[in-house]
Amino acid sequence: MTKSDLLNKYKIETLDRCNRMVRFACIFVMFGNPLFLFLDYFQTSYELSKFIFVRSFMSIGVIVVYFFARSKYGIKYAMWLGVAAFFVCSTVILVLVHMTGGSSSPYYAGLLIILFALCIWIPITFELGLFCAISMYMMYVLPFLITNSITDWPVFLNNNYFIIVIFFLSVSSLKFYNDIRFNEFKARYEIQKSNEELRKVTRELEASNKKLLELDQIKMRFFANVSHELRTPLTLIIGPLEQLIQGWNDMDPVPMLRAMEANAHRLLRQVNTILDFAKADVGMLTCQYVEGNLGDILSKLVQASIPYAEKRNIEMTISGTDEIPDTAIDIEKVETIAVNLISNALKFTSDNGKVSICAGKEKEIVWFEVQDTGMGIPEDKIGQVFERFHQIDDQHSRKNEGTGLGLAMVRELTLLHGGTVDVRSEIGKGSVFRVELPMKPLSPESDRRKTPGRRKIDKIVEKRIEALMGKEGQKPSKIDQKTLFADIDRGSGLGDNVATEYKGPKKSAPPDAQKILVVEDNPDLRAFIISNLFETYVVEQAENGREGLDMARRFDPDLIVSDVMMPEMDGYEMCREIRKDPYLFDVPVILVTAKTGVSALEEGLEIGANDYIPKPFEMRELKARIAAQLKNRYLEKRITERDTRLAAIGQMTSAIVHDLKTPLNTVIGFSEIALQDAQTVQEQNISRNLELVMESCSRLNRMIIEILDFAKGFAPRLNAEPVLLVPFLETTLTVHKKRLIQQEISLVSEHVDCDDVQVSFDLEKMNRVIENLIMNSKDAFFNSNNEIAEKIIRVETKCDKSRAMVRFSDNGPGIPEEIKASIFEPFSTTGKKTGVGLGLSTVRNIVTAHSGTIDVKNDQHTGGAVFELKFPVVQT
Repeated sequence: MTKSDLLNKYKIETLDRCNRMVRFACIFVMFGNPLFLFLDYFQTSYELSKFIFVRSFMSIGVIVVYFFARSKYGIKYAMWLGVAAFFVCSTVILVLVHMTGGSSSPYYAGLLIILFALCIWIPITFELGLFCAISMYMMYVLPFLITNSITDWPVFLNNNYFIIVIFFLSVSSLKFYNDIRFNEFKARYEIQKSNEELRKVTRELEASNKKLLELDQIKMRFFANVSHELRTPLTLIIGPLEQLIQGWNDMDPVPMLRAMEANAHRLLRQVNTILDFAKADVGMLTCQYVEGNLGDILSKLVQASIPYAEKRNIEMTISGTDEIPDTAIDIEKVETIAVNLISNALKFTSDNGKVSICAGKEKEIVWFEVQDTGMGIPEDKIGQVFERFHQIDDQHSRKNEGTGLGLAMVRELTLLHGGTVDVRSEIGKGSVFRVELPMKPLSPESDRRKTPGRRKIDKIVEKRIEALMGKEGQKPSKIDQKTLFADIDRGSGLGDNVATEYKGPKKSAPPDAQKILVVEDNPDLRAFIISNLFETYVVEQAENGREGLDMARRFDPDLIVSDVMMPEMDGYEMCREIRKDPYLFDVPVILVTAKTGVSALEEGLEIGANDYIPKPFEMRELKARIAAQLKNRYLEKRITERDTRLAAIGQMTSAIVHDLKTPLNTVIGFSEIALQDAQTVQEQNISRNLELVMESCSRLNRMIIEILDFAKGFAPRLNAEPVLLVPFLETTLTVHKKRLIQQEISLVSEHVDCDDVQVSFDLEKMNRVIENLIMNSKDAFFNSNNEIAEKIIRVETKCDKSRAMVRFSDNGPGIPEEIKASIFEPFSTTGKKTGVGLGLSTVRNIVTAHSGTIDVKNDQHTGGAVFELKFPVVQT
């Protein structure tokens, strides 16, 4: 911005501020002027009416100035309005001076106030302020000097002294404040301008950053595509080669060799394209001009592409080539330009379509056009088709393979010839690419790469390329037509050969073999994988993710092998959909892809893939991974089936046992009545038999309760209450002592320091614990192979301040060491001939629910079993 623009903006702001201060000063005078009448009253009270009359002119004058300041002219004439208000007030004060003593009047001080207020409040220019100050002084001094009416010279000189001092102070302050205001405005304006420029730069940086991010994403997709385009052919070269070296089976090796050759040409084409771009980037790609004919080149290329077109019934025509004269061209680079355009046309033209090539000469140029009836290019993407790394179908699930460098190379080579290339397209009708080449090309060197200040990064790249390629980088490479058209036909016929082979009855897998679905968009690689699997597994195939998902729902495979980068639906999306499907969610998925690295592995596993194998891979590795995943799935199915069967058995057992409780209770009830009747009539034999019946029923009832508790599968709920430990045990043991005496078993109890100890017990459940432990010892006696003369069961207690120990022991055969670790596990019968193996498991669950512990060991002296139970003591 120029200085005049800055001054204009400062003037506009100053006038606006001046207008606001003029209005403020007018309001101040309107309300302040009447207050000075008190001073007038004390000075000359007898002439107060005259003072009111004179001062009214001051109020009227500032009111007029105030309303004018609020008009549309108020800002434009703001400074002059301030001057007008100053002269209105000064004139009234001068009249008051002459009314109150003339040269010796004290009212001269009012002039000082008005001058000071003008220079401090109102931002007028220094010149106007000086004019007002001089005018006011002349209006004060000249009347007294002209009329010679000075009555008191000392007072008059004193007044003049103060007026002159305030004059210089006010005017210099005005100059000082105006400079400050201007510098403040200038600094503020520069800051505002800097902020605007900063915001502009920020927006530009954000836009640049966004473009860089987009470019970075495009490059990442490019590298992913390059990886895919290089690794897939490598897989189809390395894989068959390894199998041929190891000794191929009785399949014909010729289709494998043809597939290897086709993929070698594809690989060579991609490598050549990348190297050409590397050479172009550092200015090493130059034209080697020779006399050649564009028409002949186009005719040979069209003739070479006809076999590929016939496979898809695409009509190819060429016209105008006879009219083209010989010109100076780089034959190899013109071939590359034409092949890229022809192959693109064939790839993007649907079956039964048409591709037309026409050529001609106009003035000093030769031209040719490649027209197709393909899908066309969206209007918003026409300007991007020649950009590097860009693909029209630019997504991971693209329809056609490629690196996104073909059309960019066309433009690079055309510009290298000094020519032009453009495109016309319409969605649904196809595209037309037109190339124009000068008949006398100059091939100017790239200004960007030869500028002295060229980017440092370009120099580094150039040195690396020179070191890698040396002079060889300048030589034109010999490329045959198979390599030029390698990316048109993605298959080599391997798939047809494999299909014929694995449909034979001798080589196909047995009907009950596990089923595998192979999803891969490259027909050769898909055929290669199938050729290694079809003798072991029932194999189905799909060429993209969407078809693979549909096939999986119909085929119900045991395992899926899938590529990641595929048309319509990629492998990641297919895997997500499989994991959502209730019928397929557990099917193992192995992703076979060109993506490598931890991030790719993490992404694949996160979406639900079971395994991840990068290309190129050995077929032995893929087979091993397939076998491992199928084995895992088989084991998972077996475990699931077992758990399901056990759950069903548990439910059925629980229902049966529950139904047994009613008739069992009936038997127990009637047995008790019969026992009472038998004891009444003193039928000892009947009574003894009925007691045996009731004992068996009690055992059965206990088993039913244990089974039902186990079937519920949760910790027992307690209805606990504080009880005295010793009385509780003695009461419970008394019932068992009577029964055990009849079976010649002694039950002995002993208590140490436990007389007043309380514990929190659920009485019913603790009775079951005591009963189970006593019955366990009793069964041990009768299941022993050795005769025990004196059978004794001991119950001992020992207590301290925090814990109470209850010890159950016997002098039976004890517990074998090998079953101690599993004695509390469900269905562990410890070698007993009776019982379901849930008694001790129930004991442990009840003791644990009481916040207690239980331990088992053998008695050191008697060799019998010892169970130690410990419970927390209730603090009283």
